[in-house]
Amino acid sequence: LSAGENSAASYYPNAEGIIYHNSTLYFVAKVTRTLFILDLNDMTYTSERTGSSWVGQGAFNSQPDQIIESDLDKRKYIYFTEDGGNAPGVHVRDREGNYYTMVRGVPGGRYSGDETVGIAFSPDRRKFYFGFQDAGVLMEVTRNDGHAFN
Repeated sequence: LSAGENSAASYYPNAEGIIYHNSTLYFVAKVTRTLFILDLNDMTYTSERTGSSWVGQGAFNSQPDQIIESDLDKRKYIYFTEDGGNAPGVHVRDREGNYYTMVRGVPGGRYSGDETVGIAFSPDRRKFYFGFQDAGVLMEVTRNDGHAFN
């Protein structure tokens, strides 16, 4: 067990946020800001940096944390929370590997250094929920265009 723990600590530090879909396992390592994508059929993997990026490019400004998705056959996005940073938010990755910022705190504002948590959808997928952990605040994002979140 200690060899496995040492390996995990070296290669996947602070691993969190794991989902499975169609023989593919997704998880993030917070410290290295990396999304790992394991193809369990082929026994191969890829990884990509969620990174720090210029504001507005849609990449994380701090550490990736929780992951949520639903049926990726019908929907095309994976949603992530973010731990810490100047403006923690909720970020999205599409099937092609592009990252977008869905919502985030104002840089240096009330939620600076906080953590976004608890992402979920309403049953009709027209509402999206997330919270700011330290502030104890729950947010609801509602679509008013009649469409559901993918």
